[in-house]
Amino acid sequence: MKLMLGAIIGDIAGSRFEFRNYRKKDFVLFAPDSTYTDDSVMTAAVAQALLNAEEDYSNLSQQAIQSMKDLGNSHPDRGYGFHFYQWLFEDQKPYQSYGNGAAMRVSPCAYAAGSLAQTICLVDEVTRVSHNHPEGMKGAEVTAGAVYLALHGRSMQEIRQYTERKYPIDFTIDSIRDTYEFDASCQGTVPQALE
Repeated sequence: MKLMLGAIIGDIAGSRFEFRNYRKKDFVLFAPDSTYTDDSVMTAAVAQALLNAEEDYSNLSQQAIQSMKDLGNSHPDRGYGFHFYQWLFEDQKPYQSYGNGAAMRVSPCAYAAGSLAQTICLVDEVTRVSHNHPEGMKGAEVTAGAVYLALHGRSMQEIRQYTERKYPIDFTIDSIRDTYEFDASCQGTVPQALE
């Protein structure tokens, strides 16, 4: 449970700004309208899947589907994207998504893995069940990889070198602050979050 606190705290703190291009650095961390979203629910689902999977993770994809559907059905009104909502309640087939939900839910993989390579393998198993577009997979892999490296004491410079192999960053947050528009894709949010 402790492993998910950072992701969940960030989700709750940012929940009232989702879909709103709030650009200032000053804000109250938690407000009366702060709440958990689909990202917290799916992070918990991935953690549950990892705990329920076989020791060798051979059934992790099936466990991920089951946990996501179980927790998603228990928390239906948390802000799921249209296609993911359909996936949760109707279909179990991957739908080529590159939405940032792929990256939002994978931090538990970094905690469960014994290596960076295993982190990526676990991420692939829990991501491809829905977000199987190459951009969705990449966003999830880079996010969990960065978490894994941070957990294992790598410097910010080392983490940046790792992430820039997939997402070369040629901007600063200050340079895009005034012009950045809402974008729910991995390629439109993960590099910005990493910067």
